[in-house]
Amino acid sequence: MYAITAITHYNGARAWRVTLYRDGTKRVEKEFPFLKHGGESAALEKATAFRDEQLLRHPPRFSRDIREQVRSSNTSGHPGVTRYRMGKYWYWVAQTKRRDGKPLKKSFRIDLYGEEKAKALAIAERRRQLTEIDHRVFRGSEGEMRYAQLLREQDGTPDEAAQNSAK
Repeated sequence: MYAITAITHYNGARAWRVTLYRDGTKRVEKEFPFLKHGGESAALEKATAFRDEQLLRHPPRFSRDIREQVRSSNTSGHPGVTRYRMGKYWYWVAQTKRRDGKPLKKSFRIDLYGEEKAKALAIAERRRQLTEIDHRVFRGSEGEMRYAQLLREQDGTPDEAAQNSAK
């Protein structure tokens, strides 16, 4: 269950805990004790409703936004843009990976375009590549599926499972 775990306190009390992390820090945490909420299943229903509300309020970031951060090891000043030599030629290269792991990569030879133009082309190419990266980052597929379902419900689009059960 995405962002929901069963916990047992030192005194034996049991509860469901909802925990959402965003940008590496804990964003939301709340417990739903079984006794206080009328049993395990009732507490789970309330924890699930709370998790869903918080998931819509604090959605994960888009992958492209995360990929636009400049890392400390970056020397070009632009994420995903590097300068390197292959054989006797120097290149400015724009690269990223798609969600399926396949690389998107394009090189611009410095001797053909000049230093500044090759770098500018690589930066523009990297921006174009990021337009293909439009998914949100979840720790697991379960969270992603639940978020998609919540968005469909919010838009009034019936869920496929609900449609199939109605038949």
